This record gives sequence, C-alpha cells and structure tokens, in this order.
Amino acid sequence: MPTEALRSYCVSVRLNIEELQILEVKRGSYKKGEWLRMASLQKIPPIIPAINLNAWKALSEISQKLNRIATHIDGKSKESQLTHTELFAVKRQLEELRCNLLRADFWSVPREGYAEDQER
Repeated sequence: MPTEALRSYCVSVRLNIEELQILEVKRGSYKKGEWLRMASLQKIPPIIPAINLNAWKALSEISQKLNRIATHIDGKSKESQLTHTELFAVKRQLEELRCNLLRADFWSVPREGYAEDQER
C-alpha cells in the first residue's frame, strides 16, 4: 500500500441518540467510521432498491408474450403481410408494457385479456 494511501489520522465525533439512530439506518452494512468517511468525502455508493418480485414477474410475462409474437412474425414469409390480429397483439403488448412501466398503481388493475381480430 502506498504511503499516501495509508490512513494514519483519526477523527472522532460525538453524536446524540437521534443522530446515532440516523447513522445506524443510513450506514447499512458499512462500519460507522467507514460510512462517515465516505459521506464526508461524498463517495457514498448509490442505494439500489430491492427488486419488486411481483413487478419483475409481470414484466417478465409481458416480455415472454412479446418474444412469442416476435418469433411468430419472424417465422412468416417475407412477402406475407401482418394481419390485423397480429398488429393488434403487438400494439396491445407494447401499450401494456409502457403503461406498466409508467404507472404507480401497477398492481391495482387487472391486465389480462384476449386479442380480437379487428378486420375492417
């Protein structure tokens, strides 16, 4: 370890109970001194929230549906045009994905339905 990287200076700090409780919450798995050093040098790592498993599952289902649609479309001959049902299914899944990514009330509205052929 280079000499300039060696930590040889000690700084102590006194906290009241409220400040200590805030420190305990904010430091997470870091030691108190380590977290205080990072905070004072503005090098606190970003807090990454836990994965919302329900959201992950729902978005995975939408992703799977989009992949099945893409596989179906890729399997069609090059001169074959998309049917209204295929276009409707793609549009519906993209809208569902966009809506679910942007909505705060993600879990309060049922999202299941069936595509219908909408020939005109």
